[in-house]
Amino acid sequence: MFDEFYRTIYNQLFFKWILCHDKQYQQDHIQYHVETENEKLKVICLSTTKVKGKITIWYNNIVEEEILRIKDEKLVFYLHFTITDLAQCYHLFHKFYQTIIQYTQQKEWKIALCCTGGLSTSVFIEEMQQVCELENLHFQLVSLSLDQLYQNYQNYDALYLAPQIAHMEPEILAYTQHQIPVYCIDATLFATKNYRGIIQTIQKNIQA
Repeated sequence: MFDEFYRTIYNQLFFKWILCHDKQYQQDHIQYHVETENEKLKVICLSTTKVKGKITIWYNNIVEEEILRIKDEKLVFYLHFTITDLAQCYHLFHKFYQTIIQYTQQKEWKIALCCTGGLSTSVFIEEMQQVCELENLHFQLVSLSLDQLYQNYQNYDALYLAPQIAHMEPEILAYTQHQIPVYCIDATLFATKNYRGIIQTIQKNIQA
């Protein structure tokens, strides 16, 4: 009998529990507010400079958690579940909350792919960006010509040279005074358009 009673108010208890953590949200620089509160549903929004999170708690104990990336409105997290007990709610809220923290704190690497006129590498950028989107990698990829490289190299975290200009690596390193890493793209990866292989190389270099 008591179990049945508590089940009827799980959604209200979970809602109140989320609101009780306002000090933690402030500490983590997360803005939150109640967007909707009525008999049918309750909606709480939590946001940072990079993502917008929303929890919808329905009257019938269905919960939806979603996170949108602000820069492109892409949905990066979605979970729905039926409340069976409050411990389950707390656990799944923690997963939702940690994802907000991770997306907010994760650095977005600005990577430039360079060739003589910027045309060859521009073909790669679109395909590589799609791979990054699928794998949730925080890379901002840009194609640069040699002239643009010399003018704007300081705006990037790393430079990757196409095989056609790999022989210029010493000159470019001297010009940039080793202020940022300069790498040569593997000729086979470039020639076979192995976008994933190039991205894996970038990942390894960042982790090195």
